[in-house]
Amino acid sequence: MSGPLDVSVEREGMVPAAAKDVWHALTDPDLRVEVFTMVSQAVTEAGIPGEVGHVLQLTEKDASSDPVVVRLTTVAVDPYHRLVQERVGEDGTFTCTTFLAESEDGTLVRRVFHVYHPDPSIAERAMRRAISRFFTLGGTVRLKADIGDLIRHFS
Repeated sequence: MSGPLDVSVEREGMVPAAAKDVWHALTDPDLRVEVFTMVSQAVTEAGIPGEVGHVLQLTEKDASSDPVVVRLTTVAVDPYHRLVQERVGEDGTFTCTTFLAESEDGTLVRRVFHVYHPDPSIAERAMRRAISRFFTLGGTVRLKADIGDLIRHFS
């Protein structure tokens, strides 16, 4: 099968907080550690949190793996509405886009993980189905956990 490798997974949930508070939980290094159970350390490498060019280095760990270092680079923002970050880690490079829509019930948080390789390697082409399945399953679990962490933190 030829052509680009193009896979997305998304999840959403209602968080009982203002969009501004959710935004800070996503962009402030100290709050990333406080809110998200998989993040054990977060440090700004460059830029200003919540602005384009901000580079955040995270140490992440789940119950079944060793700690890994991940870099999130903010590539686009519409403060309190949309945050686009490129994520680079051992598991590859992909984009994480977070959409926030505030209502009287809180903030609807929609997170999308997207991987796109316009010209995948021969190995990636051969393993396209496995890569897609792994990314979809892993992304779904991670997105559900992240939104669950936000809900618990603000409840």
